[in-house]
Amino acid sequence: MTNRKSNPNITNFIITILFVVGFCGGSWSQETFMGFIKIQDSLLIKYKVEFEQKNDKIIGYSLTDFGGEHETKSKIEGFYDEDKNLLSFKETELIYTKSTWAEEDFCNIHLEPTKYRWGGSKLMGNFKGKFSDGTECINGEIAMNSIEKIDKRVTKFTKKLKKSRRVPDSIKQKLDNIKLVDTLNLNILKKDEVTSILTKANSVSCTIYDGGQIDQDVITVYKNGKILLYKYEISNTKKVIEIPLEGKTSRITIESNSVGTVGENTTYIEIFDGINNIKTITNLKVSEITTIDIIKK
Repeated sequence: MTNRKSNPNITNFIITILFVVGFCGGSWSQETFMGFIKIQDSLLIKYKVEFEQKNDKIIGYSLTDFGGEHETKSKIEGFYDEDKNLLSFKETELIYTKSTWAEEDFCNIHLEPTKYRWGGSKLMGNFKGKFSDGTECINGEIAMNSIEKIDKRVTKFTKKLKKSRRVPDSIKQKLDNIKLVDTLNLNILKKDEVTSILTKANSVSCTIYDGGQIDQDVITVYKNGKILLYKYEISNTKKVIEIPLEGKTSRITIESNSVGTVGENTTYIEIFDGINNIKTITNLKVSEITTIDIIKK
């Protein structure tokens, strides 16, 4: 899903490493592909899909411009014809976006029936883009490779980084403390950024914890300007906050009060609305804030 208007810190550095290393890999239990969508003959946008097969139906999600300022996650649905080895899917529902949110602005990708053998290493085909009202928008191509071997490739690659004298110790330490493969599925919350999450729920649960080395990261969490959690020191024990949703939009603000002893403030925050679980990680310096707008459909 792309926005009509759309067209280093350490965590971005890690994402770039993972993308380069993982681009030539295959899938885990689900089919997972990563690569690019190409539009206007020249513009390339990072694109990832993960899906599973239930009978002849395909369900999963897409991630457009992951790690970028317009990162968007959408549900996908489609079909797989095993006899003809044809795969097709379309983006059906917006889960979250970092673009300025307006439903009518989003161009949903519809992958046309494409030759694909289940378990294959490549997924390449043409797509048509459509706005929510069915009007056609940008069309283009998809070129992706599967990432089955990414874990081994990343491990091998990071071993080389750790031996290199050209890589600062701070980066080597950070590579130890973040679960590298997990970062592919994380929404990175950056300074002064707004992530919009869409939901039909009346409340969400917010789970906060440190997924790596405990280094005294401290955050304060606000809802619509009121404190929910004050100067909380992150640990490996999961802190769960239930957040009722009143009105159209509930604004959750996360403020970094301390970056601890290792790099930036890297707090894991999961937002669960009973259906979707949005996994995020902060990437903030002291006094920097990031925002999550939870919008009721």
